[in-house]
Amino acid sequence: MPPKRAAPISGTSTRKRSKTPTDEPPRSQRWSAVSASANADADYKTTWKNPEKWYSFMTFCSPIREDEDDEEDEDDEDEDEDEDEDDDDDDETEDSAGDGPKCGKKNCVCFKPVRENPDHPWIISQAGFRKYYTQHIHLSLRDPDNFDMYTYNDHAGYGCLEMVQNLFLDYVEAADRGWREQWAVCEGLALWLLNPASDIMMMIDDGECVEATIRLVGRMFLDILAQLDNQGLVGDATDVKSLGTVMAMYLKIAPSMREMGILEGDRGNTKKFQADHFDDAILSYANRRGVTLQGPEDIDELTAELDGEVELPKKGANDPWGWTAELKKYQEDHGRPTGPKSQKKTSIGGDALDITTWTSAQRKEAHFDHKDPLSKREIDAIKKGMVMQLG
Repeated sequence: MPPKRAAPISGTSTRKRSKTPTDEPPRSQRWSAVSASANADADYKTTWKNPEKWYSFMTFCSPIREDEDDEEDEDDEDEDEDEDEDDDDDDETEDSAGDGPKCGKKNCVCFKPVRENPDHPWIISQAGFRKYYTQHIHLSLRDPDNFDMYTYNDHAGYGCLEMVQNLFLDYVEAADRGWREQWAVCEGLALWLLNPASDIMMMIDDGECVEATIRLVGRMFLDILAQLDNQGLVGDATDVKSLGTVMAMYLKIAPSMREMGILEGDRGNTKKFQADHFDDAILSYANRRGVTLQGPEDIDELTAELDGEVELPKKGANDPWGWTAELKKYQEDHGRPTGPKSQKKTSIGGDALDITTWTSAQRKEAHFDHKDPLSKREIDAIKKGMVMQLG
């Protein structure tokens, strides 16, 4: 679950844009001139100024909600209310630093250095969690309900698709920064797809695009595993402290997609890679490189259903899992309009479904009372680089 935030004013929250050095990351061309999505992206990239902190690893509580969690929430409700008042100042300080407050579960270990709980099974880099949390901001900007607007039924679903496509582009752009930033993208995507908020993407009317997107998710993760393998970083005793956790999360994602009618292709030859069974290949890395899979309580059941015998590519192979080739094909096949305000045909990602990028006239036309849901103050704040989250 994302960290708690202070209650927003009038349904939105903004925070001041921090000063950045002259060598700040260039603004991606995928963003519109006025875009709250661009601001959220820039805010995330402030982590690049302190890589030692943000690429460090921390523990966090399970993102997978179990039945017993609901019981604990009820038992602890009164206690949490009492503690919330005492923790308000601490939460604000932690949130401004990017670490975030605790999740509220019993014996919470969120945002603690791994060295304090070395046996805890849920581990992630601080950058990876920040990337994940930023997706909640992006989705809030792409949900017409948050603006008292109606556009079309699948707007938020296609907005979520747009976000995942942006993560593909983030991964490509992160190559210049090395494996740590690409790994953070993969961590953030895994957490996002495990969050129920992402399910809205699976319900859009273009099932073919959804299937292709999830297959590409698998190829992207296998691509980073191949990169890490080239450097001898796939194993238990490496610098990638969250490896076993993140691999297990992707093993959890694949069957959850099959439950929704996605990734239902035949397995066929168990030694040959099948995109609909990318989890077989992930398990093959774990088996052959000695990675301890951890995190999900049902990890043994998950792996029992898999065939971890897929032939792994030779180290140093060019595009070993077809990520680059399939991304190009994906852009050609699915870089088409995802709604009435979408981008040109060959593009993916971007912010066309972010309602803050629309003109005032467009927002008024779709608003229930034919008013612009964004005030002049909010529009000016976006232009100045403020980060806005609705909810």
